[in-house]
Amino acid sequence: MLDSTFFRACEAAAERWDVPALAVGVLLPGTSYEQLAVGCEPGTRFRVASITKPLTATLAVQLLDLEGSTGIWPEDVKVRHLLSHMSGYDCEHADLADFGAGDDALPAAVSGLSAVRRFLPVEQAWSYANTGYWLAGALCAAAAGSTYEEALQARVLTPAHMDESDFGEPDLAGSGPGAVSGYPRARRPSGGLVSTVRDLLCFADWQLGLSWTRSLRVPHGKPAGGVYGLGFSGERLAGVDVWGHNGSYGGFQSSLLLVPDRGAAFVGLTNSGQGKQALRDVEDLWFERLLGARRRVAPTVALAAEALAGFCGVYANRDERATVSAGGEGLVVQFVEGDGSSEVSARPIGPKTFEIVGGPYSRDRFDFPLPGFARFGSTLRPQV
Repeated sequence: MLDSTFFRACEAAAERWDVPALAVGVLLPGTSYEQLAVGCEPGTRFRVASITKPLTATLAVQLLDLEGSTGIWPEDVKVRHLLSHMSGYDCEHADLADFGAGDDALPAAVSGLSAVRRFLPVEQAWSYANTGYWLAGALCAAAAGSTYEEALQARVLTPAHMDESDFGEPDLAGSGPGAVSGYPRARRPSGGLVSTVRDLLCFADWQLGLSWTRSLRVPHGKPAGGVYGLGFSGERLAGVDVWGHNGSYGGFQSSLLLVPDRGAAFVGLTNSGQGKQALRDVEDLWFERLLGARRRVAPTVALAAEALAGFCGVYANRDERATVSAGGEGLVVQFVEGDGSSEVSARPIGPKTFEIVGGPYSRDRFDFPLPGFARFGSTLRPQV
């Protein structure tokens, strides 16, 4: 699978998107793991960011009652809502670095989650919420009578033979947009793991070989594209279900994909804030070889001026303000976060769904799932 043509495609993708280091690997049934790397060694340790979420969800289904309450948020919010991003709560809360690096960091951060803004009741709209994963991680730790890290090691990392994975520092620094060093301990259940291509292939192999993990790959929510289960996002390609998760933090971007019907998996790791664009190019080649098709390019749909005008306005959450206006190929969105700002142009691909055209966010989608709400970067923002 990972022949010289595939290697050249990885080189071209890394060069095109200014990615210093890119490592990929694949699992095929009945074969050993195949790996290759551009700008680093295949065994290099990367920060894998939100690929941690499928591991936290795998831990949670072993330790927690999915219909159990959280003890922090109202009784209608169950553990499954935390893992499926269907709680209705905001994505972020405070600067978790303030809670330090001790064993009490996660419990201390979680104790303040009652103050997180709630947009909607449960199951009204899917909205990515790191807050829910911090809470799930803390509940797992309490159930195990240990720290979150110790529980994950005992019930996920060790059984999956992830021998090079932990919450230490990566071998490489992050680069490009959003590059920072370090990672707050209290955030770890949502994205703190440092791992290798081989270890994530081991995790995928372990997942695909266990019957009880199938419950993680049942749809619970509907993002702007595809579906979401418990820690895994899903899409359908060439008539086949594909499940996985991507990750983005601090100048690292990553991808984990599972194709259960084929017993196959893909892992891509980069140390660049534009790495997902390079990985999309490589994933398409893998899909073509495995399934005979690349991801479909959604056609542009025609929307009347009145429809476009209905989406215009200002939408905000605690971190970012987005001003939407008609223009370009459909809508133009100006984002303001802190002292920084950026602008994207997007084309309509459905009555309420848009795809960004060009730049580092090219092919990302946003939508307007409910009246008075937009969903940018997978998180709900009410109109203000």
